[in-house]
Amino acid sequence: MSFKNLHYNIKIRIVTQFFTTFATMMVMPFLTVYFAQKVGQTVTGFMLVSLVFIGVAGGMIGGYFSDRIGRKRLMVGSELGTGIAFFIIAFLNSPWLDAPYLTYAVFIFSMFFGGVLGPVSQAMVLDVTNSENRRYVFTLLYWIGNMSSGIAGIIGAIFFYDYLFHLFLVIAIVSFLSALITQLFITESYIIDSSKAETTNKGSILNNYKIVFRDRVFMMFFIAGILVLSLEEQLTNFLAIHFADEITSQSLISFREWNVDVDGVLMLGILRSENTFLVVFAAGLITWLVKRWSNRTVLMVGLSIYSIGYALFTMFQLPWVLIAVMVVVTIGELMYIPVRQAMLGDLAPDHARSSYLAIHQMVFYIAMLVAAVDIIIGGFVPPWMMGLKYVLFGGVGMLLFLKVDKRIEEKKVEKAYESKEKAAIQ
Repeated sequence: MSFKNLHYNIKIRIVTQFFTTFATMMVMPFLTVYFAQKVGQTVTGFMLVSLVFIGVAGGMIGGYFSDRIGRKRLMVGSELGTGIAFFIIAFLNSPWLDAPYLTYAVFIFSMFFGGVLGPVSQAMVLDVTNSENRRYVFTLLYWIGNMSSGIAGIIGAIFFYDYLFHLFLVIAIVSFLSALITQLFITESYIIDSSKAETTNKGSILNNYKIVFRDRVFMMFFIAGILVLSLEEQLTNFLAIHFADEITSQSLISFREWNVDVDGVLMLGILRSENTFLVVFAAGLITWLVKRWSNRTVLMVGLSIYSIGYALFTMFQLPWVLIAVMVVVTIGELMYIPVRQAMLGDLAPDHARSSYLAIHQMVFYIAMLVAAVDIIIGGFVPPWMMGLKYVLFGGVGMLLFLKVDKRIEEKKVEKAYESKEKAAIQ
């Protein structure tokens, strides 16, 4: 598989995703600081929680309509809506005006449009890929997302305080350009099957998602995703507090009179930067090394070292040991994530793909809540018990993923057998 063989839609989305992610990640990581300084920490907490729910609602609405009217119109509308919202937000934080509460009110719309765009754009990617090339495509998209986020985070940290108005304008302009490119160059990837259209269009949005929740194989995949992703969220929750409390200032590099000391907070920043750096520069190598492995082998090896690595974070405080552990964790991450995304493509049926992806989007929000609860649990149990919990979550998640993969392979065999029977009859 190579880039030149990809569907034209994928090539366009890779370019637009790089720039839209780059623009938004110059601002989004610092929004907590922005609102906390303007309206206080408590109010900020309520604001951010409400924005999460708005994003979920947008995803569910977008998924519902995407399976009924197609992908392209919703993608263009969402990008235009995001552009308009950030243009207004820029004005509300311009040299002439400072209105944080109005900014929050407009952010509600931007989060809604972002929620709509998520499952719809991902469904478009699945529409134009197959089981054979999805691992490659999602590895590429994951790499692009991490590279743009890593660079944007540095630039945003430099310009956020003095040039916030300009950064918001950049997001608006990039969103408008992305909408224009999508309208002009991306083709509709989902043509509704007339034989299924009547069934698909019946029922309310609630009944639509009841069908998704009744899919037992998909729900195993859903729960496995929550368990595994909650480990990644630990770096900004329990592990962040653990490092700050347990890692005292100590030498990282010492050469003659030159000495670099790190504490727990700085160590956390180093580990997060290391993770981004490794994803950007090692993704291609890891993909090449495991390209002949079966999904089952990749999941077993990747998730094993991933969950064990997070457990080791709770047991060591030496900087270079933690840096080595992050190498192991990132290798596991790069192995299992493309396989998980490819499995998602196989699980979601063509006529309800966006609906499935909208529910899957909730995995990320629930994982954040699980990780937040772990802060409370971590206050009552020793760190090594949290490490055992990580291994347990990773192990159960792996078993569920393996069970789902087995069912996917069985379905493929059943479809191949049915195709042979139909060919024989004809």
